[in-house]
Amino acid sequence: MMNLAPNVLVFAMLFLSITIFFCLLRAVLGPRMTDRLVAVNIISIKGVILILLLGQYLHDNMFMDISLVYVLLSFLAVVALGKNLLSHYVEKEKEEMHGTN
Repeated sequence: MMNLAPNVLVFAMLFLSITIFFCLLRAVLGPRMTDRLVAVNIISIKGVILILLLGQYLHDNMFMDISLVYVLLSFLAVVALGKNLLSHYVEKEKEEMHGTN
């Protein structure tokens, strides 16, 4: 493993935490559902990077396994949210088509 300076790792983890907070604001404020979906995806990616940096800081390889499980779960969550968004969009289009006829 690469041996980075502990100060660099701490700075990177703090910076990632701050950017995760801003992505969380984007996920809450929107304005569109696609913005929220992308923000949740970015939060999960940054969370994985944060877990890996923490593992590097603590010199523990267990965090790599944890991050792999987290990646799989976040992928499934984004797919489920995307499917929900798509079904909502299709229903809305059907309502608009029947309302105009």
